[in-house]
Amino acid sequence: MSSNALPKTERSPNYRTWLIAFPAGIGLILSLIAYFTPRGAVAHSWGAVLVVVATALLCVALLLIALTEIPRWFVVLLEVLIVLDIIGTGVAAYFLETYLLLAFMVIALIGWIFHLASVSSRTSGS
Repeated sequence: MSSNALPKTERSPNYRTWLIAFPAGIGLILSLIAYFTPRGAVAHSWGAVLVVVATALLCVALLLIALTEIPRWFVVLLEVLIVLDIIGTGVAAYFLETYLLLAFMVIALIGWIFHLASVSSRTSGS
């Protein structure tokens, strides 16, 4: 294990990580449904493709954090990219009028805040 990687006890997945991953997975499914629905409002649009790619990358980043041992700097980078992805996907869902996807991105944002609170309590405690 490298010197700046998280120890096994600190990086073990908890419910806060999965509180982000579950809405991200549901968001991926919803965005795929919106893209492939015939005669839908956003069917086969570039905005829908962007949301599909963004939610897929969000799922990959969350799986990397939850299931693999990666250096701390990479975890921080992924956490910043995750919040940007959640906010961007939420804004795109609003403009594409897929409000159910927007609701799941709000849940993911709440999960991200809880995840950060758990990380900061582990690092600030003795």
